Amino acid sequence: MAIADNPIEVRLQQLKEGLDSDVEHDLSGATIAGVLSLIPGIGSAIQSLVDGKARRNVEQRWIQLFADLKTHLEEIRNSIPDENYYGSEEFQTLLALAYEQLLTTHDREKLRMLAAALANSGSAPFQADDKELMIRALRSLSPSDIKNLDHEYLKNWVPLTKRIDYGADVLGSLSRLASSGLVIEKFLRPNPNASDEQRLKSLLDSPPWRAFQLSPFGERFLTFIASPGPGQRSSLDA
Repeated sequence: MAIADNPIEVRLQQLKEGLDSDVEHDLSGATIAGVLSLIPGIGSAIQSLVDGKARRNVEQRWIQLFADLKTHLEEIRNSIPDENYYGSEEFQTLLALAYEQLLTTHDREKLRMLAAALANSGSAPFQADDKELMIRALRSLSPSDIKNLDHEYLKNWVPLTKRIDYGADVLGSLSRLASSGLVIEKFLRPNPNASDEQRLKSLLDSPPWRAFQLSPFGERFLTFIASPGPGQRSSLDA
């Protein structure tokens, strides 16, 4: 079918020409929404954006975020040195970053962590921390990244004393965490104190392997976001 014979293509081309000539178009209009709804597969998703459903979803997340924030503030009230902080320009910046996150995630657990981070930003233990850096780190991580970060394999001496072979998907997650400074990536060798001859033999028999360990920043970050409880499963688990 030629483009001229396809009503969807014709209408979309008209839209493009209108936008190119700075003609204002109302995407909530019934005609355009109807055209978009005809696009196979993605039409309904686009329709949800233009008919207000997506906006309502964000509003619901916003309300839930404030409900979670209020609950957490009540729990840590005794550790807040100055409640005026929550009306400050610094907190407004964090709140704006949180709102942007509401547009791009619907994961309930991550939104709870976001509320906890906002509450904790005004508590005494985090007065000297870069709260904006930690909020941005939280925004950049997927829910599975956060669960992996809180796994026992990354803590204390475990990654340095136990060889762990990660799958490709987990290695991708750990690499993202390392790029954010939340974990430290190391290459370990068997028997590093051996003689040169023994080390050469060890390298031939067992080459170095990648190990990942929670960084000091990662430890602070987990406290800042009130990390999930021990019952939650991570993709590092077998």
